[in-house]
Amino acid sequence: MRLNRYLAKSRIIDLVSSDFKEALSELLASVSEKLLPKSMRAEALKELIARERNISTCLGNAICMPHARVNISQKYIFAVGRCSDKGLDFDNSKEYKGVRLVFLFLAAEEESSYLHVLASLARVFANAGTIESIISQPDLKSFRERVIKAFSSGELRYKKQSKTNKLFLREAQKIAKGAKCSKIVVMGDTFTDGLDVDEYFKGTKVVVVSEKTGANFGSSIYATINIRVFSRTRLAQVKSAIIVGLAKGIFLPDDKICCIGGTQNSNLIDTLVLLDLGTDFAEIFANQTNFLPEGVKPEVIERVIDIATELSVEGREGKPVGCIFVVGNAKKLSPYIKQLILNPFHGYSPEDRNVLNPFMDETVKEFSIIDGAFVINGDGVLESAGSLIHTPDFNLKLPGGFGARHAAAYSISLAADCIALVISSSTSQLTMFRSGQMLPLTEKKKSLA
Repeated sequence: MRLNRYLAKSRIIDLVSSDFKEALSELLASVSEKLLPKSMRAEALKELIARERNISTCLGNAICMPHARVNISQKYIFAVGRCSDKGLDFDNSKEYKGVRLVFLFLAAEEESSYLHVLASLARVFANAGTIESIISQPDLKSFRERVIKAFSSGELRYKKQSKTNKLFLREAQKIAKGAKCSKIVVMGDTFTDGLDVDEYFKGTKVVVVSEKTGANFGSSIYATINIRVFSRTRLAQVKSAIIVGLAKGIFLPDDKICCIGGTQNSNLIDTLVLLDLGTDFAEIFANQTNFLPEGVKPEVIERVIDIATELSVEGREGKPVGCIFVVGNAKKLSPYIKQLILNPFHGYSPEDRNVLNPFMDETVKEFSIIDGAFVINGDGVLESAGSLIHTPDFNLKLPGGFGARHAAAYSISLAADCIALVISSSTSQLTMFRSGQMLPLTEKKKSLA
């Protein structure tokens, strides 16, 4: 979906007021009456302030993303405001003093992809370098141009590839053809300025794996998979990217793929790997016809993997954490779940406790230190935390060294149609379980403590 169509340059402004409520009024006033009649602006402002008081939309990196559903004819309306270096005043909260960029997001009341778009936008603006380059523009014209560029790849010049890279790229096409690969995977974060895949892989289905949402790789890309980089290990994102790709239907179980890349931002291709998904990932297709559990949305699995990977790498407050995420039909999981503590998500609206809501990240991380599992419904709604998994007795077939969390994840993946993700408290390794089969998504590492 091209989101830049919902953002006009006239709605990218320098804010006059330092009061948060007044700043929102300025942004709402920048929207034409045709899209947002004056009679609706007071209602929209009321909804925005109420949500802000309920859950702060400050994302860090000097950005705030107030959002609400309103009765508009267009799917989405975006407006962006730049603050002074003094930040904003709101309910005497210090958090808003560091805000330099306010991104207003209005969605139609019945728009079903609202949270998914919100998560995508949060990822675009999660990069501190991107935000700094936006707010540091010297005038309104360049500020507007830089915001627009952040929404789309734009017309960028590709960096000239080295002789080694050109050789790799030419041979990758030959090898992929000889091995009858159905797709070529390019690890996009290898390149600081993108790569013109049209020049080297024309007529081939190219999948770009990158944490840069707006990265530029040409017009003929078959698909892009956005996975964060947490390791300088070559092709560190591949396993998670393939899982997300399978969930979204980008990859098929019988695909053969040729994967090329190198270390992040090195601009040097030094690795080429051939993968046969039917063989190398056979364990996740065992005893089932579909990779995804019934009713589970692909974007939910993508978000849960993203959050779990970040937790496994960074821990919490510098210390390693161990936790379980169980994703599936909550009603079918309930016979195997018992609450250990008062459910911290009870009583909140489904929208406010959905993992697709980017403002839930810190909440999930905070509750990750509680013993027990997170139970997540297929639509992304967090049903509970601190949940005990109790299943029928199974003959455990786990490698040595795995403890109670892995046993619980293994057993519930056998007992119910679900996916379980486990972070080891001792090695910080992230492992996925599906139908009793396991697949490590990250490597083991030394304790963070």
